[in-house]
Amino acid sequence: MHSGYKQLAAMRELLYQLEQDMGLDDMSQNEKDILYAFHMIAESKIDADVHSESIRSHNTVRAMKHATYHRTLKRLLDQGFIEHAPQRKTGLYRLATAH
Repeated sequence: MHSGYKQLAAMRELLYQLEQDMGLDDMSQNEKDILYAFHMIAESKIDADVHSESIRSHNTVRAMKHATYHRTLKRLLDQGFIEHAPQRKTGLYRLATAH
């Protein structure tokens, strides 16, 4: 049982180091959770459009309160991590090419 915690702690330390290396250590956990969900759903395609509801139902985001989700999504837009899809349909986003 303790080895499971030790492995989890090692993974958390690795994640922390990677987040620092990528400049994400100043982001809130909610911002990181939504950003990671975008990357998982977009499957590394920079130009892939992702619907807000797909992100909202992802495992890392599902328990987030509705208002928190939308505030956090807005912050990621403002910071340039995600952007509205070119056709700007409501609720359709994509990963920004700048990050």
